Amino acid sequence: MPSSFDALQTLRLPDEWQRQAIQFLKEGKDVIVQAPTGAGKTYVFEQFFQQSNLSRQAIYTVPTRALANDKYAEWKKLGWKVGVTTGDLVVDPEAPVVVATLEAQQAQKNAAIFVVDEYQMLGDSSRGHHYEGVILGLPLTTQLLLLSGSVANPQAVQKWLQRQGRTVEIVKTEVRPVPLEEMEIDRLSRSIPDFITGFWIRRLAAAIQDHLSPVLAFAPHRRDAMKLARQAASIPCDQPLELTKEQIELAGPDLLPLLRNRVAYHHSGLTYAQRAGLIEPLAKAGQLRVVVATLGLSAGINFSLRSVLVTSTQYAVRGIPVELSPAELLQMFGRAGRRGLDEVGYVLVSRESARLCNGRPGNLVRSRSLPWSPILRKIHRSPAGTEQSMEIFEKYHRGLFSEEPIRLGCESTQKLERPLPCGLLTDTARARLVRRKTKRFKGCKGCPHRHECYRLSPQPTMAWMWVRLGLLDKDLLLTRRGIAMSQFLSTEGLGVVAALEDERYGMEDLVNDLGNLAAGERFCGYEPRWTGRLAMACQQAYRDNSWDGFLQDGMPVNYGYGARDIIHTLRQGKSVTPQMLPENANRGDVDRLWLEWKSLLRQIAMGEDLEWDRWRELQKIARKELDLHDEETNLNFPPLTALQQRPMEHRLG
Repeated sequence: MPSSFDALQTLRLPDEWQRQAIQFLKEGKDVIVQAPTGAGKTYVFEQFFQQSNLSRQAIYTVPTRALANDKYAEWKKLGWKVGVTTGDLVVDPEAPVVVATLEAQQAQKNAAIFVVDEYQMLGDSSRGHHYEGVILGLPLTTQLLLLSGSVANPQAVQKWLQRQGRTVEIVKTEVRPVPLEEMEIDRLSRSIPDFITGFWIRRLAAAIQDHLSPVLAFAPHRRDAMKLARQAASIPCDQPLELTKEQIELAGPDLLPLLRNRVAYHHSGLTYAQRAGLIEPLAKAGQLRVVVATLGLSAGINFSLRSVLVTSTQYAVRGIPVELSPAELLQMFGRAGRRGLDEVGYVLVSRESARLCNGRPGNLVRSRSLPWSPILRKIHRSPAGTEQSMEIFEKYHRGLFSEEPIRLGCESTQKLERPLPCGLLTDTARARLVRRKTKRFKGCKGCPHRHECYRLSPQPTMAWMWVRLGLLDKDLLLTRRGIAMSQFLSTEGLGVVAALEDERYGMEDLVNDLGNLAAGERFCGYEPRWTGRLAMACQQAYRDNSWDGFLQDGMPVNYGYGARDIIHTLRQGKSVTPQMLPENANRGDVDRLWLEWKSLLRQIAMGEDLEWDRWRELQKIARKELDLHDEETNLNFPPLTALQQRPMEHRLG
């Protein structure tokens, strides 16, 4: 069976909206494409690239490493000279086309075209500021192509980019190559034999019986997905799936019995090889009756099935319940219907599930977090001076993705003749000083700006917080801490810098402890999450300060104790056994931790040569570790057998 990519390649002529987008790109304009899932958004880039003689690189960014590796493999198969960069993995980074995770391209300066697939990530609570910062940092000589199927207000993004001096066109289509229909399954489930029990299992059995499978079901959490998949595997199957020896070995004991009954679960706890080398190829080939994925991994799903079932509209992030947005539901529903195979895609609904009308494009708004990296780098690379720093803050104050300018902390003070009696340079510091009830500053009493200071908000701003964290000094000049932090995209840099400042912190311990900076709650077990040597260094450096997306009570927000021993084991070339892991962690989590650790090492290794001995020492170690462990991700997975590639209709056995 051809993949969705192969199906796109067989199109003789682009659709009208695709031709329009390609023509705008040829005219040198930036383009925002709004089209349903599966409509052929990627085809716009493919045709533009093949029809153009670009003198500089084309960068194609996607939200996840798995999607980047998939796209790399697809284009490689076509004979393209293509590279991939995903933070942990770098293959042929100078190739004419590079597919990458967006964060791995944070310092891109010389691309001919920069593609942001799934640009609705601008509104993501944890990564939106990365997307905003990278886009803001691109030169106007780099064309932008933004792709999405779930944004209701692309005009807002157009206006934002136009404020940067760009010429931007929007291309829209609402036509789905495979139309969607809603199918009630409560009634269908009544005809299922009584020995099949369980609310969702009876409905999945009904879908198989009525030729609505394969079904992609979404469950709230890993345990829910695994439980539902195991129950689905109990549905009688008279056509068990035959697997090769290599596939059996890759599946492992937990997944194997499910696959034999043509069922699988799909979540981040699986290894990349299990997902990309086994489950996804079998699903794309139509060999699985049911695949159960987690809601949180829905953005990483890169295949469609005949029907989709969403069993819940709520999942948890760090223990906090999160309701699925209409745009997220739309993305999930968009996975129903396989182009070239299904005339209709079905959204299965019951009294307990979301309905087709609940999925719709959502208005894109920026996340609360602000992009630190591009502003720190701009200050670092500009002539040092208070006025220069203030001008940079003013530029970004008006340039962020927001209809109203966002206060960064110097807007009022910049307009005044200085020095002020207090000597302060941020609006927040002035607002707080004039409101002091104890230890009042005597200079406030006769200051001509006193009433203005009262009108200023005392709420924290970026410039004020950077002074408080020691990234800037009182004159708004970068400190050594700030210069080092400018080498990093996100919060992990704060942990690295805090550890380097502790002269007694041994480098060997630090290299292992770097794993904690991206571990979250997954590996701490019953231990307190914010403990360990690195946690102490962070709390000493940043006290109890908090900032959205970066710090919580002085700790980098992704920090979690317990990962250092796993990193140490992997560095020795040994395997991490199940006994070494807490109850809620598994092999996929270990793989992801290893990738995040290598990604952080790469940021350090590729950083500037700073005038700091400990930084240089860490850079040497990072480069050595990458040389030892930076093997190419294995994309040579077990091939499907001829039998596994034959189209089949599933039935209730």
